[in-house]
This record gives sequence, structure tokens and C-alpha cells, in this order.
Amino acid sequence: MPYDAPPFPISYLTLMIFNLSSMLDSGKHDDISLEEVKQHIDVGDLITFLNKRAEQEADTFDNGFSVVEPTFINWYVARLKDNCEVMDGRERRKYGVESRGLCLLISYTAEIIQGGTGIRPRDI
Repeated sequence: MPYDAPPFPISYLTLMIFNLSSMLDSGKHDDISLEEVKQHIDVGDLITFLNKRAEQEADTFDNGFSVVEPTFINWYVARLKDNCEVMDGRERRKYGVESRGLCLLISYTAEIIQGGTGIRPRDI
């Protein structure tokens, strides 16, 4: 789904992927379900939730998601919510994801990038 270009560099989206990947790699968050992620997206407290979970591994996760600008976070969560509404029930078929919420977030973030954000890799 195409989006209006945000007033942010693409590095903000890739930072989200790096942070999510770090959390996933630790193995400490495999219990975060798709349903739990969708619920936090719907409520709008996804980043707060992820930061609390990431605090458990502060030695491997520099500053969590708190380094990202709040205006970006609002835009990002709104895009995630759009993806939830469009993809609900089709995550396995579209992304091959069916059990880990962090994998769903990585896929949704890639979808935002692929959806034509209008951001170029060299934007700063």
C-alpha cells in the first residue's frame, strides 16, 4: 500500500528493523505473539511495550526505541495499524509469519519501506 512520504530519513525505519532483529535474536521475546503485537498497535502503546521488554537485555540493546523521534513513532505506529487492518488473517500467506510478533513487526516495517514511502536511501 503506498504511503505519503514521511518527513523522516529511511534510517528511522531501518533502525526499527535493527532493533526488532536484535530483540528477536536474543530469543528472550519469542513469547510475544501476533495477537499481542496487534493489540499494542491498536492501543497505540507498541513502542512503550517494546521498550519495557527490551530493558530486560539492556547490555545488548542500546537505548531501545527511545532514541527515535516521537513524531516518527506516531507515524510508524499509524502505518503498522494500516497494515494490521489490511493484512489481518493473511500474515502467514503474505509474510510466512504465524507465531512470533517480532517477526510480524519486521515484515510490516519492510512492507512500509516497500510500499513506496518516497524516501530515498541517501535522505538525511
